[in-house]
Amino acid sequence: MKKILIYEYITGGGLIGKKFDHSLLPEANLIIDSLISKTNSTVNFFCDYRHKYKNNKNAILITANNHDTIYDADLINSYDYFLPICPESDLILYDYIKKINPYVNNMTISSPKTILATSDKLLLKNICNKYNISHADSYVSKSKQPLYIIKDRFGCGCNNVRVTNNKNLKTSSNRIIENYIPGDSYSVNLYISDRGYEILTINQQIINRYNNVLKLEAINVNIYPYFRNSLFKFIDEILEAVPGLKGFIGFDFIYDKEDLFLIDINPRYTTSMSVISKCKYSHILDYINVSKNEQTGSSCEIKL
Repeated sequence: MKKILIYEYITGGGLIGKKFDHSLLPEANLIIDSLISKTNSTVNFFCDYRHKYKNNKNAILITANNHDTIYDADLINSYDYFLPICPESDLILYDYIKKINPYVNNMTISSPKTILATSDKLLLKNICNKYNISHADSYVSKSKQPLYIIKDRFGCGCNNVRVTNNKNLKTSSNRIIENYIPGDSYSVNLYISDRGYEILTINQQIINRYNNVLKLEAINVNIYPYFRNSLFKFIDEILEAVPGLKGFIGFDFIYDKEDLFLIDINPRYTTSMSVISKCKYSHILDYINVSKNEQTGSSCEIKL
């Protein structure tokens, strides 16, 4: 039985010194719930002293007085496996991994350089251009009034994403404009180790627009789209372009008229992974031990 330590940023002490309130808190709760329930492993987790699990016997309480515990390499290395989960926004994940990476030896996670490249939307766009991977700016609209997306350069998911018809709209250096693709939104979850990668699930994202603001409202997890076979080449091309990806990884993409367009790379455990245990009848943490040899399972929905 493995001893596993979890650090989920929002529920695990990342907001110490701030109000315990974040737009991603509902998703963070789904993630921590999925990791600590019904597992055959011994799972401890860093826990904000204000969180609902503060009295859980496996919680390691984080307060203002012991906040540095989340960086304690001796404590972290005393476990068989450490799983840090932080948002890419404002380089939170990059900064955390860069700080602990030289001292922590029980993580399967992307290198700091790779996390930076995937967190910075401009860097990722340059990589896509270099390796001829289709992305938002590869899309050519046939509309007489094309639309554009405005999002944070160091953003996360659908947070703070708007639609505009003004390509020349002035934005700050921390915002970027890219082409709007009127296709269907999907994601694919992977676990990447030294042995290669395994597809965990393919998911459809239900994204709606309200007053030109995009909102992710639900995720249909573990679906089997008819274009599934074309995904393998797409994944291989991305992994060749971004070779430092490791551990739990999510690719967000749009499918439009038989073409796949990469939108984001999430170098971390994602929200849609939180129901894999329900869809495939085995715990998500089992994937860190041995290959599961792709179980079919059923589809599940997450409403956000």
